[in-house]
Amino acid sequence: MRIVDCHVHLTSEASAAKVVKALDANGVARILAISEQERVSIRQTREKLLRAKKLFDAVPDRISGLAWIDPTLPGAAELAAEALESLGFTGIKIIPDHWYASEERLEPFWERMNSLHARILFHTGILYGNDDSSRFCKPVYLEKLLHYPHIRFAMAHISWPWCEECLAVMGRMRAAAGYNSEASQSYVDLTPGTPKHIRKQAVANAIDFCGVERVMFGSDSVLPGPLAGQKETLEKDMQLLDSLGLNAAQKERVLSGTAEELFPVKC
Repeated sequence: MRIVDCHVHLTSEASAAKVVKALDANGVARILAISEQERVSIRQTREKLLRAKKLFDAVPDRISGLAWIDPTLPGAAELAAEALESLGFTGIKIIPDHWYASEERLEPFWERMNSLHARILFHTGILYGNDDSSRFCKPVYLEKLLHYPHIRFAMAHISWPWCEECLAVMGRMRAAAGYNSEASQSYVDLTPGTPKHIRKQAVANAIDFCGVERVMFGSDSVLPGPLAGQKETLEKDMQLLDSLGLNAAQKERVLSGTAEELFPVKC
């Protein structure tokens, strides 16, 4: 069964050979590697994108890049466009960091992303970092993106603790698309965050409400390193999907198909 991990963080430069070795050991075919976070400097953001590019250029069939961009930095839209059009990134990674996605000042950025048909992975839910930024990461603020229908986006961590709000946004975007499943903009990233006592119900609710075509596996693991967290998360989620009675095709859709639809390999 093909496995694609949609949520792997880079914290410094990583060896492509070591990453591939870890992926092979875990039975993972491909990852989406998120470039290192940068909150202050657009120049340093670009430097970090180039480090990530070096990694995924080495093994483009196994590693794809998500460019971590802060939309409030001057020049962010231009850098995001460069990442998608020239640097080979398949999508953008965004954390609402003391700003709301619905703010008027961000409309030019969303308009540019709309023109690029950008694919975006948003952090949603509680945030164990970036100071006291969790309140900005409620999924409801992403309703703003219905005005930019060419953007496709995923809400990470099932937005825990706002899992039901995440599903409400999924329903809102589905309605905005006229209940046309192909036109709907939003997806759910099942990457953990949800604690053990609600994990099964949260995943079951997401699959039931959204369908397997709209949810995808992620581990939130970190590179460089042996990706032990990826292996542990994959094993737990495989057991969970089995317990929910998914058939082989449904499991493969969650474990790889949805991520490959939203974030395809860049040729």
